[in-house]
Amino acid sequence: MNGCRDIEQRRAQAQLVEQQDAIRSQLVATELDLAITFCQVAATTKDPARYDRNIANAQEAYSAAVYFLGCNHLKSTLTLEINAKLLRLNSLLQRFDPASRSYFSNSMTFAL
Repeated sequence: MNGCRDIEQRRAQAQLVEQQDAIRSQLVATELDLAITFCQVAATTKDPARYDRNIANAQEAYSAAVYFLGCNHLKSTLTLEINAKLLRLNSLLQRFDPASRSYFSNSMTFAL
């Protein structure tokens, strides 16, 4: 009887790990969407304070995404989506000042 219970526990644990990876991958994708949105807002403003605030928010969202990428094996189907978002974010950042661009591009190679 103990063998059956151990098998069930291992199966349940494997399912929880799989769910956790999927949720973490979705969080990464959402944080990258947020960073992209902040970049788009920054690109359309003429107000320097709003620009700086949105770039800082984009950097924070990007940092969160990179952190959770480091915690995840990305076994989910979101891997391609996440890489596409990273590439899009990189192309958006080409418009911004060199300091912002280097902040993102130095970390971006981590996930690609």
